[in-house]
Amino acid sequence: MKLKIAQVIGLNTDQKAAQVASSIRGDDNSLLAVLELTSDDAFTSGRQILSELEDFYFEFEGTMAEKLNATFKEAEKKIPEGAEFDLCLAAISGKALYLIGKGNVEVYLKRADTLSALLSVGTPSQLISGFLQDGDKILLSTRSLITLLGDELEKSLNLPIETFEEELGSKIGASSAENESLAGLIVEISPPAGGENLEISPLPSEDNGQTVQTDQEIGEDFPKKSRVLVFKDILNQVLNLLKKIGTHFPRSGRGRLVVAVVLIIIIALGVGYQYKSGRDRAKALQFIQTLQEAKDDFNAAKGLTSLNPLEAKKKLDSAKDKVKSALTLKPNDGEAQNFKNQIEQESSAILQESVVSDFPLFLDMDLVKKNFRATQMSLSGDKLLLLDPAVKTLAVVDIAKKSNQILAGSEQLGEASFASLNGGLAFIYSVDKGILRIDTTNSKLSTVAKQDSGWGEIKDLYGFGSNVYLLNSGQIWKYVATSDGYSDKREYLSKGATADFSNALRMQIESSVYVLKSGGEILRFTKGDKDNFSYAGLPSGVKDPKSLFTSSDVDNLYLLDSGNSRLLILTKTGSYKGQITGNKFATATDLVVDEKGKKVYLLEGSKIFQADLK
Repeated sequence: MKLKIAQVIGLNTDQKAAQVASSIRGDDNSLLAVLELTSDDAFTSGRQILSELEDFYFEFEGTMAEKLNATFKEAEKKIPEGAEFDLCLAAISGKALYLIGKGNVEVYLKRADTLSALLSVGTPSQLISGFLQDGDKILLSTRSLITLLGDELEKSLNLPIETFEEELGSKIGASSAENESLAGLIVEISPPAGGENLEISPLPSEDNGQTVQTDQEIGEDFPKKSRVLVFKDILNQVLNLLKKIGTHFPRSGRGRLVVAVVLIIIIALGVGYQYKSGRDRAKALQFIQTLQEAKDDFNAAKGLTSLNPLEAKKKLDSAKDKVKSALTLKPNDGEAQNFKNQIEQESSAILQESVVSDFPLFLDMDLVKKNFRATQMSLSGDKLLLLDPAVKTLAVVDIAKKSNQILAGSEQLGEASFASLNGGLAFIYSVDKGILRIDTTNSKLSTVAKQDSGWGEIKDLYGFGSNVYLLNSGQIWKYVATSDGYSDKREYLSKGATADFSNALRMQIESSVYVLKSGGEILRFTKGDKDNFSYAGLPSGVKDPKSLFTSSDVDNLYLLDSGNSRLLILTKTGSYKGQITGNKFATATDLVVDEKGKKVYLLEGSKIFQADLK
């Protein structure tokens, strides 16, 4: 559909000004506006407001209806305090027209021989929408200009659009209404390049003969008001027909009865046909609007993929629902079917979902020491720390060099259960020896704290910032590095802060402390107080998680969701960012992530596998 636009503006003052604006961006998106403003510096203010509204409309993400409503509300915010204004906004996309107006503004549609006032269809500030057809002319105007044109309004709309501006400009110049807010903008709808005509049917007629209706009337049911009008129209046509053929009616009662029955049947068939046509047209409009909204949501989802993954998922889900609704209206429509297939094909990219089938073996720890098995790993810098509680062996692996070193054995470690690497220091929790520290550069071992009966059942250990943290079923113990060793144990949780860690699986620390529980719940604490963490936007719920990973060196939090054979990528407050699926995510017991090197390392018994981080 091609638009031809012309505009006229009368004289303005600093206190009162009427202006118009039209902007077409892309091949199929336009915004039209008429603004009458009474305020200090009205002309400059009005021009600035219209310019900002254009940018706001085209940058706003949403359907046409949402964009226009939002732009109208934005306009109300931009009006100077104490100023008076009248405003009409219209948007045209494809074959659809949306408009909304307030105050002394008018919109007229000239279609064939019919002239109709569109804003009279709805109430003030109510969005109105409908179809356009080839040859339509739409006039957005201040009421003052309509008053000036008077009986010549329709004649003015019949002018070729090329001469509209010149003719009306002369009329305004010759009038005495110089400061009466005279402004108007006319749009002529022309067929697309190549001369194609639009094949879309108009909406059901209103009592002004119009093809525009309010959003509330769009639906599967043919508007009741239109049904009455159609019946009246047909009845009038029949009555006119009766007048013409009245002289030829049979004179006998039987003949008159036959003719009457025939006429009744004709009326009934006409009403039925018009009723069905109206329903079909309303259904066609609903289909086109729903499909267009689906496309708008889909495009918005693609634009939000990296900026706001959670919002991208919402838009994608909305697009899926709307294209499903569109196909309910027209199950065999080729365009809708193709669009549905496009959504399915591109959903994974929008949701940042990927599938990994190749998990190359990075290292088999059995080659480091016979029968070496581990269930957990710790990463710091480019080094991995692994503990085998069964053979009581602690080893460090240099990822970059792919070299390894055994740091300690059973004599030093005792009944060691957990180990954590922080820089060049390895921390170990041993049931019989307490908390140990080993310098990885020289394998020197020292004791952080001896076994303490007050610790309770230890669930995990973590070294962070030279300090050591112990997780038990209801508390996190903290040992702070001092000049001559370590402090006595301290409670990390603030007074009054309580937590149930009885089914805790793992603990990770960066600026906050994260605790993963067996049911999938993740608790987050900052400076000892419980902090916000909640899953948001997950494609499906977490099932049988095995571990989590985060650190001050990475931007995200990674959850090993073995029940769904996937690695979830989350923000550090729980919002969904993406996922990777693959069979190793179901069998691995622990993971670490090197974001800089874009690698995921998975532990399964003695073997460390790797996968690309996408």
